[in-house]
Amino acid sequence: MRSGMLVLCCLSALAIASPGDIISQIPAPGGNPDGLTWVDGYLWITSDTDHMFYKIDPATGAVVDQMTPPGPGVGSLTGLAWDGTHLVATVQPWMIYFMDMTTGLAVDSIPAPSSSNNEGLTWDGTNLWSTNPGNNAVYKLDPATGTVLDYFQPYSPAGCTGLAYDGFNLYVSMQNTPLMYVHLPMVPQPVSYYLLPCETPQDLAWDGTYVWLTEYEETGAQVYQLDPGTQHLAPATWAMVKSVFTE
Repeated sequence: MRSGMLVLCCLSALAIASPGDIISQIPAPGGNPDGLTWVDGYLWITSDTDHMFYKIDPATGAVVDQMTPPGPGVGSLTGLAWDGTHLVATVQPWMIYFMDMTTGLAVDSIPAPSSSNNEGLTWDGTNLWSTNPGNNAVYKLDPATGTVLDYFQPYSPAGCTGLAYDGFNLYVSMQNTPLMYVHLPMVPQPVSYYLLPCETPQDLAWDGTYVWLTEYEETGAQVYQLDPGTQHLAPATWAMVKSVFTE
């Protein structure tokens, strides 16, 4: 009886997801998916191929709605966030637009923090946060003016790209690196980290339970639902991160 219980316990342990494990995945519409956010049970995602905003079913990836971007001469559509009222989008040339969810029209805009590159975007309930992979910075922004209130630079050899907030932690993905770090806001050293299922991670979203990730590929791109695990109180160290690649 004891040996049977031991086997059952081992099998149960193996069935439990580990931090960073894929819970599900769906195809991304449009090609080169970039910005990502969660709004009332749906994912909103942008495409840098056809320059569209898509509302998709998180269970199937089916497109439920779509919108064209605001602003003249639109280039890349990078970060996406939801402030409880508006879809907030970072659009090249570098502006952040607050969009009406019914009409798709911009009701307000602020300058993005960098004149060269802006990627991930998230909302913490009061302020916006944005990333710049060029100088590996995470900016805290005044949503009324775009003024940089503060910033930090994650301890990473790669530039930060995607961004999500779970009410306590900031999740930050790294450009062309299969790693995601979890930071307390304004703390450069991560409290934990995860291996990601793709080599080209882009933006992140938080649905209240799980982290979602876009894969930046022209064809066959996926959107991954990931187990965030339980955050650690002790900071991660570079020795811990490097050990992932040497084991």
